[in-house]
Amino acid sequence: MTGARRQGGKGRWEALLARPLLLPPSAFLTFSLRRLARAHPEAFVRLGEHARRLYLIAPTDLPVAFCLRPAGIEGEIRLVAAGAAPEAAVRIRGALLDLLQLFDGTMDADAAFFSRRIQVEGDTSAVVALHNALEAADLTLADLIGAPRPARDLVNRGLNWTTQRWRSA
Repeated sequence: MTGARRQGGKGRWEALLARPLLLPPSAFLTFSLRRLARAHPEAFVRLGEHARRLYLIAPTDLPVAFCLRPAGIEGEIRLVAAGAAPEAAVRIRGALLDLLQLFDGTMDADAAFFSRRIQVEGDTSAVVALHNALEAADLTLADLIGAPRPARDLVNRGLNWTTQRWRSA
């Protein structure tokens, strides 16, 4: 019992110490999400009742998780320590590269799910709404990270090159 308590306490301290380090990327990702909402409001409308739900995107190869609330220009993305992730309507887990390729549409979501490259838990109607919104918006990785319009082609080429090298490593 003492070992379990000690380990649980350690996780809490790690989460507490990590919080200040996660604030800047959280602010940047929230800014990017809201910028995307202004540029593509139709994608967020497609989410309907699910826009205010919490989606937990948990890369299996990183010690952090992304808490996404895609509520249009009021949306937010918060990074949290993986062990301190809150309860969410939906939890999507997989390798970071697979998750990125899902979000930009270069990986087929059904194939990724049935091949178990990603795992989905929770409200399936919310997952379907998110998938349909992303698919309709036809976003690229540069759009997702909020790259300025003039630099998007260059950013997409660089990100695609990086992901190909990362996957082959």
